[in-house]
Amino acid sequence: MSSPPEIPSPEAASTLAEQTALACYLSTVVAIGNCMAEVCPPIGTVYRDRMLRLPRRLGFEASSKALKQSSEAVETDLLEYAKAASAWIQAISGRAEHVISQLRETGDTLSAAADLQQAFLDDLAEHIETSAQVDDEAEFRRSIARCAAGLRSYSRRTKAEKLSILDAFQRRAEEIQSWRSEAAVSVFTDPDSGLLNRAAAERRLDTEIAKQKPFCVILAGWTWEGAPPEANVSGQLARNLADRLAATIRPYDLIFRWSDNQLITVFEAPEANIASRAKQIAAWLGNPLCPVEIGGETSSVKTRTRVSVIEYEDGETATQLMERI
Repeated sequence: MSSPPEIPSPEAASTLAEQTALACYLSTVVAIGNCMAEVCPPIGTVYRDRMLRLPRRLGFEASSKALKQSSEAVETDLLEYAKAASAWIQAISGRAEHVISQLRETGDTLSAAADLQQAFLDDLAEHIETSAQVDDEAEFRRSIARCAAGLRSYSRRTKAEKLSILDAFQRRAEEIQSWRSEAAVSVFTDPDSGLLNRAAAERRLDTEIAKQKPFCVILAGWTWEGAPPEANVSGQLARNLADRLAATIRPYDLIFRWSDNQLITVFEAPEANIASRAKQIAAWLGNPLCPVEIGGETSSVKTRTRVSVIEYEDGETATQLMERI
């Protein structure tokens, strides 16, 4: 006789249920990220990359606390993406209306030009017929001269109209291209360090304010000994400090380059709850010797770091908060 099927223990059943729920959650996160990129590629690509990193991070720690932090990070990214994508789609509608309006104006202009051309040709034909009946040579020459002057005037007018139409289309094309570039990934990335830039940071601050929850900005700044470094060296220093800062915060927290020698990250908690953590971050960052590459050779730059906490005040606007950072 075959033995009855083994009934898993409550602990094993609970573990299996948790693993199944985690796998489902991670699959959903990946699907959300892919949908973001499909629905609005210029905006969604940035957020998809963030979403795809979450499963790898949770693979190292799938605790209840980590899952809660992950869901909060996903919520924040979804809120930020929704606002950005909505603005993008509304902008598309607005741009389309402008293009349609311009096409209508162009159609009216071309229609008027066609009427003018027809009237001019009719007038020209009548003038030629009249000239053909003139016997006096001098009068005939004057008639031909008037005809030539009319042709030149008409040619200049039609050329000006065509150039005006082309110029309007060129300006519109440049406006649309500029608008499209505003949502490109590169616009939110600092070229020297590869970090998220101030524009991305300002967008994140707007999102945090919209959530109506307490949060603080952790500001990490640094100075260096000697002459100010060149742009590429400054970028290397920012990248080095960002790597050190990343080791002290949660994997879901983003780091932004606020200025040449400042980085920020956001903690969703009151200042009283993170004051000790900020001191730990300051101690960890310390005053390191940062390796940089200059002219193909590696050298070290002595830096001094300073960490401060700026708590968001209830009712404060993003502009007011940024003025205090």
